[in-house]
Amino acid sequence: MRLTWKDAITTVVMAAVVALYVAYTQGSDLLLASSVRWTTVSILVLGMVGGCALGAADQLYTGSRSTFTRIYTVVTTVLGVTALTAAVIGLIAANEVALTVLFAATATLWLLATVRHMLPVTAGPSEPRTIIDHEVIDPEKPVRH
Repeated sequence: MRLTWKDAITTVVMAAVVALYVAYTQGSDLLLASSVRWTTVSILVLGMVGGCALGAADQLYTGSRSTFTRIYTVVTTVLGVTALTAAVIGLIAANEVALTVLFAATATLWLLATVRHMLPVTAGPSEPRTIIDHEVIDPEKPVRH
């Protein structure tokens, strides 16, 4: 695959998440980073906009998938559920540990998605071939389909 404009936007969103989290840990008076709850809401909303809304997770759950894609899907699903659970705990209990878990899960999801988009796509046994075998064997021979 390759990086797209969506990856650029999610990187900007992730930079905002990092800035908010750092502002909170430094005791900032900014409204969105002034308390555990406000910071949790901010990171949750930014994560949903930057990750969920711009993502293409539906592609991971449809069609044939390689072993790498299956493992990636499981890992990212667990991280997503962890982030959501941490956000709920952070909102209800105003728990700083939950906020830290939410931040770490969000950052890890962004990193995994970005690295995955930088990896080259290789045709696996379950994916359709793009060229016909005889064209590879004898490229000079005219092909009639």
